[in-house]
Amino acid sequence: MLPYKTKPVLLGKIWGGSRLIHYNKNFIGIIGESIEFDGRVHDIPLVIKFIDAWDDLSIQVHPDEKTVVKFKDGTCGKDELWVVLDCYKDSYIYWGFNDNYDKKTIYEAALDGSIINMLNKVNVSVGDCIFIPSGTVHALGKGVLVYELQQSSDVTYRLYDWGRLDKGKKRELHVEKAIESIKPHNFKSFSDIINIYDMESKGHSLITIGNYQHFKAKFISLKNQESIMQGCDEVKILTVISGQGFLNFKENRILLKKGDTIVLPKVLNECASIIGDDILRYIEATI
Repeated sequence: MLPYKTKPVLLGKIWGGSRLIHYNKNFIGIIGESIEFDGRVHDIPLVIKFIDAWDDLSIQVHPDEKTVVKFKDGTCGKDELWVVLDCYKDSYIYWGFNDNYDKKTIYEAALDGSIINMLNKVNVSVGDCIFIPSGTVHALGKGVLVYELQQSSDVTYRLYDWGRLDKGKKRELHVEKAIESIKPHNFKSFSDIINIYDMESKGHSLITIGNYQHFKAKFISLKNQESIMQGCDEVKILTVISGQGFLNFKENRILLKKGDTIVLPKVLNECASIIGDDILRYIEATI
């Protein structure tokens, strides 16, 4: 099997924007998500997206495997990783609670909207990498555009949706399920954020973003005509977030452009070479 570019699936969202045009996507109107890779069709339990949060996303939580099975909403939990690609100077995310609140307090606050005052509001910058384990109450704030790597689950339980309307109706909330999904790690301060561009400026061109239970992610930066060999010992999904370059595999050569996602299949005893043209920056995801 040869390496190949994926065909993104663009989804309109009421909170979406138009910035994905700058990531090699062709569309008219408002787009919130570009699904770059859905591994479920290949029995690979990963999904990769670009998310353009032009407005605040709902306050939400994803269940772990045990909870989603309990509610008969699937079989897979949903850990996820964000890498901030664009944002305002004062952009933020919500991540976890700022104190230890009981279920009754959370329930009432979700219904009246005061829950936003109970969450850690974390300022973010371009290049920040944030891990969101299942059971974490979270949301992207307005103006934040991210690369997202996640487990292959679509299950989201909304706690609060800002009272907005979608086609004249409020979107469904799942307050009881969300509260049952919340894990104890929510009741603590937000941990440190890795910033790939800060590390790159210090001379690091290959950075481990995280090695988590369900997936791994690396950031690679290649200068003009600089190259790296990628072993094909496992399936790797490469997503270009800046610049361009080339991928060479056997006699095949693929142009890599900003916004492209390329699947490098498992082929034992083979390697692919990746070459920067100008400066190429990409994220490598693996199981």
